[in-house]
Amino acid sequence: MPQLERSAAPGQNSSIDTRWADVVWLAGISSILLLMLLPFSSYMAALPLILEEWGMSKTQGGVVFSAYLVGYAATSLLLIPLVDRLSPRYMLIAGVIVAVVSNLLFSLMAHDMWTGALLRLFMGAGHVAVYIPGIQLVSRRYSGGKRGRAVGFFVSAGYVGTTVSYVFMGLLLNSAPSWQTAYFITALVGFAGVPLAVFLARGDKTRPIQISETARTTRRLSLNILRDRSIALIILAYALHTAELYLARLWLPLLLGAALIQSGREPLEAATLAATLSGFMFMTGIAGVFIGGLISDYLGRSMSGAIIFAVSGACSFAAGWLVGMPLPFLIVVGFVYGFATATDSAIYLTAITELSPSGRIGSAQATQAFVGFTLGAIAPIVAGSILDIAGSSNGWGLAFSFNGVLAVIGVLSLLLLRRLPTATRMASGRR
Repeated sequence: MPQLERSAAPGQNSSIDTRWADVVWLAGISSILLLMLLPFSSYMAALPLILEEWGMSKTQGGVVFSAYLVGYAATSLLLIPLVDRLSPRYMLIAGVIVAVVSNLLFSLMAHDMWTGALLRLFMGAGHVAVYIPGIQLVSRRYSGGKRGRAVGFFVSAGYVGTTVSYVFMGLLLNSAPSWQTAYFITALVGFAGVPLAVFLARGDKTRPIQISETARTTRRLSLNILRDRSIALIILAYALHTAELYLARLWLPLLLGAALIQSGREPLEAATLAATLSGFMFMTGIAGVFIGGLISDYLGRSMSGAIIFAVSGACSFAAGWLVGMPLPFLIVVGFVYGFATATDSAIYLTAITELSPSGRIGSAQATQAFVGFTLGAIAPIVAGSILDIAGSSNGWGLAFSFNGVLAVIGVLSLLLLRRLPTATRMASGRR
C-alpha cells in the first residue's frame, strides 16, 4: 500500500501543477484585456467637459462614443473569421498595439467630433482583435463545466478595466490641469499590456481546435449559421444586451451629474463625482460577469440570461425618472443597474461557442460581434437624440425607458431560445 500511495503522488502533483499553470495563464491573458481597456471609460467620464469644449450636442457626443463600437463591429467582419485558420495569439498582440496607440493619440490630437470619432474607431478595431481571439483561447484551454466560469473570468477582467477607468479618470480630473492630461495618464498605464501580450504569445501552449478541410478552404464569412434559429436568437439576445449596456455606460454618468447639479453641486464637482460614482456602480459588474457565467453552468444559459435581463430592464425603466427625487434612490438603483447590465455578458459569449458547428466558431463570433456592436452603436445615439429633443424635463426618463424596451425584447428572445431542441447544446444540456 505505501508503494501504491507513492506511485500515485507524482500524477497528483502533475495534475496540481497543470491546474496552477492554467490559473496563471488565465490571469495573464485576462490582465492584457484589463490594461488595454483601462482608458475605455475616460471619454464617458470627461464627456460633460468635452461637450462644452468641442461645442457638441448630446447626439454628437453619442456619435463619438459609438464610433468605437462601429470600429469593433466592422473589424469583427473582416478579422474574426480568420481566427478559424490563423493564430489568435498574434491577432491579440496586434490588437493591443492598435488600441494603445489610438488612446494615446486621442489625448494628444482629438479636438472635435470628427477627429475624436476617427480615433475611437481605431480603438474599437484594436479591442475586437484582443477580445474575441482571447475568448477563443480561453475556450480552447478550458472545457466542460469549467468553460463558463473561465470565460466569465476573462470577460470580467475587461469590466475591471472599463469600470476602474471611471474611478481613475474621476480622481484625475480633480488634480490634472486638463481632461487631456488625465486621459493621457490612463492611456500610458494601459501600454503595459503590450509586453505582457508578447510574453504570453511566446509561451502559450494552448492546443488548436481541429478544423475540417472545408472550413480551411472557406475564405469568406459564413452567414449560413443564421439559419440555425438557436444561433440567431443568441445573437439577438447579445445584441440587445450590448445596446443596453453601452447606453447605460454612456448616459448614466450624465444622469447622475444632472441629479447632482439639481441637488446643489457645481458642474465640475458634479461631473467628477458622477464619474467616480458610476465607476463604483459598474464595478459591481466585475463580480457579476463571473457570477453570471458560473450560474449559467448550473441553471442554463437562456434561463440565467432572461432573469438577469428582467432585472436590468426594471432598472432602466426606473432610473431616468429618478432625477429630482432624493439622490439615494438613484444611487441604489444605479448599483443594481451596474451589476445587472454586466452579469449576462459571459453567458452569450460562451453560448455562441457551444451552439456553433465545428470550424464555424469564428464566423459565428464575427456575426455576433457585428450585430451586437452595430445595435450597441445605434442605441446610445438614439438616447442622445431623445435627450436633445425632449429636453431635461422628460428626456432622461424617456431615454432610459427606451433601454428598458430593449431588455423586454431580450427576455422574450431568450425564453423562445429555451424552447428549441438545439438549445440542449448549451451548458451540457441545461439550456
